[in-house]
Amino acid sequence: MSKSGILDALRSEEHSLKSQLVAVQRAIEAIEGNVPPAAGRGRKKAAAKTVGRRKRAMSEEQRKAVAERMRNYWAARREAKAQEETAQK
Repeated sequence: MSKSGILDALRSEEHSLKSQLVAVQRAIEAIEGNVPPAAGRGRKKAAAKTVGRRKRAMSEEQRKAVAERMRNYWAARREAKAQEETAQK
């Protein structure tokens, strides 16, 4: 085995052991009651401020404009599909 192959194997093992260590630490914290058990697998997220998303508000005019664009879009799609089907027959 080459030197780089050995290093890759060792790094892979190190990553595996670190993951196991994190899992053990979480289990200990959960047993001690400090932190509820994690719901999913994977890395622990960094403790960052969570910023709430603002809900985008559309005016009545904007909603009507979007609805009209989508009606035109789907009408064009239906027409193109109908023309394609008639061309195949």
